[in-house]
Amino acid sequence: MLKPLIFANFMIRYFFTLIFAFVILFAKAQKSPSKIELIHANTLEGDDALGKDVRRLLGDVVFKQENTFMYCDSAYLYSATNSMDAFGNVRIEQGDTISLTGDILKYNGNSRQARLLNNIVFSDRKMTLISQNLNYNLDTGIADYIEGGQIVDGTDTLTSRFGTYFSNQKKLAFKKDVVLKHPGHRMETDTLVYGTVSKVAEFYGPCYIRSNDSSVIYCENGWYNTATDKAFFSKNAFVQNKNQILKGDSLFFDNNTSAGEAFKNVSITDTTEKVVVNSDYGNYNGEKGYSFMTGNLLMTKMFEKDSLFMHGDSLISLFDSTGKAISYAVYHNVRMYKKDLQATCDSLIYTAADSLLFLYHNPVLWNEANQLTADTISMLISSEGIRKLFLNQAAFITSKEDSIRFNQLRGKTMVGYFEDNMLSKIDVFGNGQSIYFARNKKNELTGVNRADCSNMIIIIKDSKISKLKLIEKPDATFYPIGELSASELMLKGFNWQENKRPVDKNDIFRKN
Repeated sequence: MLKPLIFANFMIRYFFTLIFAFVILFAKAQKSPSKIELIHANTLEGDDALGKDVRRLLGDVVFKQENTFMYCDSAYLYSATNSMDAFGNVRIEQGDTISLTGDILKYNGNSRQARLLNNIVFSDRKMTLISQNLNYNLDTGIADYIEGGQIVDGTDTLTSRFGTYFSNQKKLAFKKDVVLKHPGHRMETDTLVYGTVSKVAEFYGPCYIRSNDSSVIYCENGWYNTATDKAFFSKNAFVQNKNQILKGDSLFFDNNTSAGEAFKNVSITDTTEKVVVNSDYGNYNGEKGYSFMTGNLLMTKMFEKDSLFMHGDSLISLFDSTGKAISYAVYHNVRMYKKDLQATCDSLIYTAADSLLFLYHNPVLWNEANQLTADTISMLISSEGIRKLFLNQAAFITSKEDSIRFNQLRGKTMVGYFEDNMLSKIDVFGNGQSIYFARNKKNELTGVNRADCSNMIIIIKDSKISKLKLIEKPDATFYPIGELSASELMLKGFNWQENKRPVDKNDIFRKN
């Protein structure tokens, strides 16, 4: 029984609250509007042509209604309708905050609605509105224009075709051809709300912010604080400078430091290096010249005919004061895929100045049938693709001859040369060793060549050793198939890692 009683008491209180609210509203609605008072005029005349309750006033005319004073050179006062028309040097003073001037005023004292025409200046302490056609309600404090207007607020200047000023809330709403000029920046949009106290501009539609340094910000929803130069952008948002484009579902940006954070569907495009990095989160600092990205990271390096796709846990990029890239570093669990080249390692660095890509910590690289390993691997890259390859310390190249046999090449360091992105030549320096199998014209295995030589030159054709040139102190022997044991057919450091090899660009997200 308790719950129905509580509900009944609540409904009774709610009912009387509504009644009380309606009584107040009704009382306000029934309140008689005050009459327009004539305070001063040099000359007062009746004008029977316009009506018996019409007065024509000339010279230093002053009217008053409640806390509002109205000034003009001449006027018509319509007592029957509690309205007036004023002409010449029109001025409205409302309290000690709002002042309006213009050439013509049409004012209704009952509705407290004023319409001003020509050379209008609306001042609210620090803010000034300029227009040629303005409506202003003295009760609600709302002013609007429909034939173009300009707002000057400190260092900010706003122009638009349509505008509304809410003086009580200290806010302005603009529509159509909106332009906000702020020192160093120009904002162009279709719909904007601006706070004269908060200095925050909110935009609801396509918006461009252009800076003096030629950078551009675009979004379709967000806000910009002209006092702090901090902003939030969403819906197709991007920040673009001469060399880079930063995108994200939502962007927080500080124009003072060119620093920002991006969330969801984040991307940085380097138009100079033709690199695109995608992630879930990005942190960008133009002043310090770095960016950090993580979460489903994908770095794409575009070449003339195809692209190299790289994935890792996170990425740090460095760039100079113009936004030009210096280097990209991808850290931990790195995997990459290109149609003719795949790799895994713990971390990699790409340096833009010399177009070198470095792979660190257990790097493995595959080019067609060849697997390449070393302590570190570096590649020289051009717009066409890989030009040169460097295997530094414990260099090893392996290719599979059949299910149980492997061609192998081992040395201290190696330099590989590419033609059409295919490994064509290898120079071996220091402690060179090789094992490769020979076949006859019928493609039958005939034996195995085993060679030890300090330095070697190997010619590769169709991903296989075509020629072997031994440079210093060669020791080479050809053995028939079956003569060497399995252990003798494996060079020190042999490690076949085909299971790690990415099979396509989606497979780079697979953990090793």
